Amino acid sequence: MLLEKRGTSSKKVINEINVVPYVDIMLVLLVIFMVVTPLAVQGLDINLPNTQADEIELEQSQPFVIDVNENGNYFIEEDGDIVQVSLGFLEDRFQKVVATNPNIEIIVRGDRETSYQAIADLLGVLQANGAKNFSLATQP
Repeated sequence: MLLEKRGTSSKKVINEINVVPYVDIMLVLLVIFMVVTPLAVQGLDINLPNTQADEIELEQSQPFVIDVNENGNYFIEEDGDIVQVSLGFLEDRFQKVVATNPNIEIIVRGDRETSYQAIADLLGVLQANGAKNFSLATQP
């Protein structure tokens, strides 16, 4: 027995876009960006001392930057992240950096509340390992 389709039903094409799923997707993306954005902002909050010094022009585009926070801790950028390092680690790292580029520019960003001893220790390590071109960052 053959089944026949009785009556012809015409299908209408719906020309409307269902907006609700798109709104849901946009809200999820908004929440994701709101959560991820503060995590993506990296950096160390350093209150640089104020001076009347002129801005210097860097010869190289990528100087070696060392941050010293108010507690005397040292930080460098490692693979896109700011990591805390010891003075001994800085000495080892700087020996390798100077071996590849003896004229590298070093910028020391010391917090205005840090001890003078922490900065002096760092500058002593840099000078003992062949630093020739370093400067202290300040706020104009």
